[in-house]
Amino acid sequence: MRRALMALMGTAAGTVLLVGAKAGFSSPSSDQAMQPQSANSPAPGASSSAAGALPPGAGAGASPPPGTTPAPDTTKPTAATQPAGTKTTAPAGRPTTTAPTRRGTLKDGTFNGNPIYVEYGSVELSIVVAGGKITDVKVLDSPSDHSRSVQINNSALPKLRAEALAAQSANIDTVSGATATSAGYRASLQSAIDRAYQA
Repeated sequence: MRRALMALMGTAAGTVLLVGAKAGFSSPSSDQAMQPQSANSPAPGASSSAAGALPPGAGAGASPPPGTTPAPDTTKPTAATQPAGTKTTAPAGRPTTTAPTRRGTLKDGTFNGNPIYVEYGSVELSIVVAGGKITDVKVLDSPSDHSRSVQINNSALPKLRAEALAAQSANIDTVSGATATSAGYRASLQSAIDRAYQA
């Protein structure tokens, strides 16, 4: 008896569900329930009352009812939808840098540099400029109090002269073993070059 009652109740419940489901598929309210969520939600920028006023099935191309705010077209970037300061053009290449302007040209003549005191004595130079270029560098004074200083300078000074003529500036390397003389050479050479520009 109990089994029969349970079977009868299961059959009745199944019949109610089938009838309800069939009726639900054909009702307008269930049609709306079956539509995607995006169709029922209001468009960005539109008020909720305006979204509810649109008839079901109205597409994106349909005109909204009078008095409602149309939803913005988010498929194309506009000035309102783009972040401030952005451009729609292709990105520019690397920034170009201009070469530093020269101070002018070296004036022709002979120009003495400042005497520069280094650890073992003084270094003083003069330069000869012809045609706007340094054509010669002469050593007016160099450390010579010790025989070792003379030996070092006899090796280092010709190398420093060759570098100065090649670089046409005081931007020259230090000669190994003649650090003090090289530093004094650069400083005296730079002061002579400055005088040639200012002449």
